[in-house]
Amino acid sequence: MLLMKAKEIKKSVGARELLNIKGLYLYKGDRVGLVGNNGAGKSTLLRILAGEGKADLATLETYGSVAYVPQLENENEAVAGELASKWHVPDGSVQTMSGGEQTRKKIAAALASDPHIFIADEPTSHLDIDGIEQLEKELTAFNGAVLLTSHDKVLVNKVCTTIWELEDGCLTVYEGNYDHYLKQKQANKQKAHKEYEAFVQEKNRLEQAAKQIQAKSAKIKKAPSRMGNSEARLHKRSSGVQKAKLNRAAEAMRTRIEQLEVKEKPKEVEPIRFDMAQFPTLHSKRAVQFQGCPVQIGANILKANVHGEVPTGARLAIIGPNGSGKTTLARQIVDRSGGLHVAAPAKVGFFQQQQENLHEGKTVLENMIEDSPYTQTFIRTVLSRLAFSRDEVDKKAAVLSGGERVRASLAKVFLSNCNVLVLDEPTNYLDIATKDSLLEVLKAYPGTICFVTHERALIDDLATHILSFADEEPTVKMVAQDGKEHKRDGAEEVKAALLAVELKLSETLGRLSTAVDEHEKQELDQTFQQLLAEKRRLLQ
Repeated sequence: MLLMKAKEIKKSVGARELLNIKGLYLYKGDRVGLVGNNGAGKSTLLRILAGEGKADLATLETYGSVAYVPQLENENEAVAGELASKWHVPDGSVQTMSGGEQTRKKIAAALASDPHIFIADEPTSHLDIDGIEQLEKELTAFNGAVLLTSHDKVLVNKVCTTIWELEDGCLTVYEGNYDHYLKQKQANKQKAHKEYEAFVQEKNRLEQAAKQIQAKSAKIKKAPSRMGNSEARLHKRSSGVQKAKLNRAAEAMRTRIEQLEVKEKPKEVEPIRFDMAQFPTLHSKRAVQFQGCPVQIGANILKANVHGEVPTGARLAIIGPNGSGKTTLARQIVDRSGGLHVAAPAKVGFFQQQQENLHEGKTVLENMIEDSPYTQTFIRTVLSRLAFSRDEVDKKAAVLSGGERVRASLAKVFLSNCNVLVLDEPTNYLDIATKDSLLEVLKAYPGTICFVTHERALIDDLATHILSFADEEPTVKMVAQDGKEHKRDGAEEVKAALLAVELKLSETLGRLSTAVDEHEKQELDQTFQQLLAEKRRLLQ
């Protein structure tokens, strides 16, 4: 059943044409993920389709009610009963709510209206793991049409069955989830490469044939001077006929070249390869050792004992609830304080959410160059991967947007003269494409990485070791990697399930520490005990 159709959506911002969409359709049961780079116009399109924004030109028809969840803003929708309980929406105004609680309230209010079409702009913002999983369940079971944009690749994969890609103002539809979308993009890219190679091969063949024919024509000689007049006239007539025939054949070849359908050369993306001759290799078996060290802020001890070691070259994911001490531990690694041991030759680079490592008066490129051992060509390659175009590298840090500052700050850490990276929530404010590029850079990085994150995909794709602050005494544990994309054998399934339980334990502990209502405390404690039992079962 058709619920929405739109034609000729046009929207410009200044001189830039942001949207130029010929048409789109939403049917009952559709679950659509809208993807595109930051600034592509995703939020603008969602507002237009939800009736909250205006296009310069559009024909929009909606057959049913629409619920719209915008990005986080202060709102006071009423939410009561079962939905408020399900989404853990507290009483009170939004001024007293955390970002996660505000997001939960918006989603609950939208679903409470029982809409035909549910449109959401970054609905996972500030949600914990439990909240995201609850959203996945609700949207998967939703009976109407879902249209959302999200930086959470796992959610888009689980919920969406169609992907709309917004690029250069135009909309392209891909069937399947985000992984299928990437496979189709890759298949299209390979097809474009083959078509370009066939075009170049045929063009070269025709050009070579034309040259050979032209050369034959040029070799036809004039009549020798010793020939008589009658012989010379016959020779001239015969050679002229041959020459004209060859010239026509050469011209026919050139015409065929002009008639070939031109295929543009697909853009080549060079793999990221750090120059090991420039990289400051760490000659130590262990980059970091936690020898029962405490994690504390002043006299406040968050964790009394942290155990384990981080082998050189490992990727350690530090996970757990907000306020449990993850960022504090990251700072202790950087400061080499608190009873932990960092290898003496280690050069530690630190990315923090405040992005304090950029010099405001310098350009993006100048910021990178000042502390980097790498060539400017390589620096530009990494910046390009993180969505900085050739011109954008010359922007002053002072005028960068929030997302641009995150990307520039990250790049400066990667490109610095360091061999151990400590990253605090590196994927915040990045779109899915940039997250994928970030993952590529992190995988290519030859040093050791310790990263604090709630990003499920980053943990799954990058981590070789886990340190969970859900445990009473957090201990570094190895995570086996099979190198296969989203395919695991039985042992890997257990490890994936164990990681999921660890994350849920972290979130449950966080909520338990802030719960006031006794009934809620009992429920959370029961959930915590069930998760502990599940964890023990998986470890057997």
